[in-house]
Amino acid sequence: MNNLEREIIDAIAELNGIDREKIKSDSVLSSLGIDSLSALEILVALEEKYDIEIPDNELKNVNSITEIISIVSRNLDRKKAGNS
Repeated sequence: MNNLEREIIDAIAELNGIDREKIKSDSVLSSLGIDSLSALEILVALEEKYDIEIPDNELKNVNSITEIISIVSRNLDRKKAGNS
């Protein structure tokens, strides 16, 4: 697990009051008690944390921690490419 994954999992645990040890990279959000509204709130918080803008089409139908990590990583890469 890399630093970004760890930071995202920590943020999700804090935002949702979930024991960090219960969250794995491949966890399905619904198995953690996270609904679609909470998933959206997580992504908005991560946008602020990393100063990125996640396109609306990427905000829909997020079902797993892996998808959240991929979305944030992809948008961080876009931001970095735009600043180069």
